[in-house]
Amino acid sequence: LTSQTLTVSVGPSWTTNAGSLGSFDAGASISGLNVVATSDTNVTVTEVTSPLTLTGNTDTPASTMNLTLSGTPATTATYTISGTAPSPTAETTYNFTLRATDADGQTTDRAFSITITVEITEGMMFN
Repeated sequence: LTSQTLTVSVGPSWTTNAGSLGSFDAGASISGLNVVATSDTNVTVTEVTSPLTLTGNTDTPASTMNLTLSGTPATTATYTISGTAPSPTAETTYNFTLRATDADGQTTDRAFSITITVEITEGMMFN
């Protein structure tokens, strides 16, 4: 008989709840907006939306935000979303999916959104 060792690894999980990460004014500076994922090995967070909505710039501001997602792999990995909010002509909600991948290649996806609000720039006066 030979003995074999069975190793079990816990897949990554999200600390940040799915859904809205908040609302920002068009053209505002976004900083300190964090998403957090954990695992028993180092976790990396990437955007997997196709086409890239959060980090893409193919048609900003129509459907892409052109923001930065940055962080360092860790067992509790905090990744920060930052940059200048796009300036759409009307309030726009951008939906995107982020993937937490641990060092064992296990993944967990989570859906998020960010809403960009637009101030009224023209007004009417009634006499």
